Amino acid sequence: MNVFVAGIHGVGKTFLANRLPLGIGLLHTSASVLIREERALPEWSAQKNVSDVDGNQIALASAVRRHNEKGTSLLLDGHFVLLDHLGHFVPLAADVFSPLNIGAVLLVEESPSVVAERVKNRDSLMREESWLALFMQKEREQAQAVCASLQIPLEVLSSVNESQFTDAVKKAMNTSGY
Repeated sequence: MNVFVAGIHGVGKTFLANRLPLGIGLLHTSASVLIREERALPEWSAQKNVSDVDGNQIALASAVRRHNEKGTSLLLDGHFVLLDHLGHFVPLAADVFSPLNIGAVLLVEESPSVVAERVKNRDSLMREESWLALFMQKEREQAQAVCASLQIPLEVLSSVNESQFTDAVKKAMNTSGY
């Protein structure tokens, strides 16, 4: 069983996941890392836009299955909504997530002003707060739809610290029967 940590770029998914205590029982990785490894793709651009959504999702499912078959449970960070090569929102359907063996989803959210500052500092991108708020709304709506469809528990984490995130991961693991 895997725990999926979702949220838009810059909300803090990877930051929080990298600060989990050792020995929690999950290997942290991101969907983009697994896709790159599976497809032997070069690094993504700072824009975070995706050109082959379908092929990437097939590669992701294959990589997750490979890890799980080795007995490794994942804390997988990724997205329910991607940006295509034109910058349009692309919601991912439930069938993308069904082969990922997800037992629980944690959706990380943060204020648009904080996300805007993080994205500017990390990726040198200027994002309007209103656009980021819309992106977060679409991410939440798609997370709710996918989790309802697949009957996966969803917890929304707003502006959480490391301790709160760790508690949420432990709760997700208990809920999922780890």
